[in-house]
Amino acid sequence: MRIIDLETINQAMNNETQFVLRCEEVFHDKVSSAAAAILSAGRDRRIVALTGPSGSGKTTTAMRLREYLENLGVKVCLLSMDNFFLPLDQRPPEATDWESPYCVNVEQLVGCIGRLLDGEEADIPWYDFKTGTTGGYNKMQGNRDCVVIAEGIHMLNPLIFDKLRGAATGIYVAPRTRILTNKDRVVRPEQLRVARRLIRDYNTRGHSLRETVERAESVNAGEVNYIQPYKNNASIHIDSFHDYEVCILAKCLGNIPDFQQQLTPEYMEEHKLTDLIEVVQSVPPLHTPYVPLNSIIREFVGGSCYQY
Repeated sequence: MRIIDLETINQAMNNETQFVLRCEEVFHDKVSSAAAAILSAGRDRRIVALTGPSGSGKTTTAMRLREYLENLGVKVCLLSMDNFFLPLDQRPPEATDWESPYCVNVEQLVGCIGRLLDGEEADIPWYDFKTGTTGGYNKMQGNRDCVVIAEGIHMLNPLIFDKLRGAATGIYVAPRTRILTNKDRVVRPEQLRVARRLIRDYNTRGHSLRETVERAESVNAGEVNYIQPYKNNASIHIDSFHDYEVCILAKCLGNIPDFQQQLTPEYMEEHKLTDLIEVVQSVPPLHTPYVPLNSIIREFVGGSCYQY
């Protein structure tokens, strides 16, 4: 378990450009190592099942991995598990909430992966979350030499992974580094992911800050029940924490007009997020132009070169 203290972060911020560059190089090395492991697995393991909890940065990691492999001349097909959700009126009784793996049309997902690996054309659904239905289909051409990257919160769950296990490399993405506050308290990764989602959901999903905080309870329960128990199915673990990110999160949270009114000290204490706010208020703000357009952090603060 890696721990970084606020003093180290604040000292590194004396040279913001070098600090960001160094952090991004560390993450790039993690992506390149994952790509090397995938290629060394050979033709019999051309599926990448990439997962992580909400706010982990798994989508950007999958895109960065695809980009890296394609630069090496590898054909890559990238699928998002989210597009394979069952329509609301077709879900079984076991699908009690959005965090449940029973919400996924597993047979359709596995079937599409198989067709792509066989070099066939596959009809890839896209899911309309507003209506709770499959909105349509897009065609994707497979290749007998391609690598299929399938990303989503349940890709390592046995309901899906057991159907792919013999041909898949599992990757688990999540921030794992802890932050030590000035009061010698520890900010845990799940608290950091709340901060990431606070900014993303406010800017792109129209959620108030309190809506995101209050939804975190069910998100965390889903992680404990459906994601964490199966992370050992991954042979590759990627820590998506960037040492500079609390500084950019501090800047973006401070830009939200009603930040202090919504997230009062009493409210944050009630939701066990006091330490997170202490960290945000104890680091200098980092301005977004310093952050590369392909950074994981852009998935949450905006301005990414990728489309989500």
